[in-house]
Amino acid sequence: MAEVSVEVPSPLSKCIIFCEVECVRGCCGIDAVSTDPALIKAWCHLVGSDAVVEARVQLAELIEVIEGRSHGLTSTFLNHRTPDDAARRELLDFLAALETGLAACDAA
Repeated sequence: MAEVSVEVPSPLSKCIIFCEVECVRGCCGIDAVSTDPALIKAWCHLVGSDAVVEARVQLAELIEVIEGRSHGLTSTFLNHRTPDDAARRELLDFLAALETGLAACDAA
């Protein structure tokens, strides 16, 4: 099956770059990005509520695309591929953690 490339638009991509503190995506992919709620909250305060709302919409759309396909996705930005269910689940878990962090910004 051919892979479908998924994009990560801004401001969501900016949030991910801001949280890239463990390593770099080019090396470690999504493992380079911290989903620590305090770090995500710092990004939220930096960019303001409009960017946070837009990032949450973008994240929901990205999750919907990934959930709609069982495998065969790739993201150059995230340096992640989903050739199987385990890789797909890993990506969805990462995105869910980001979603939780961004949702906490709305609650604050």
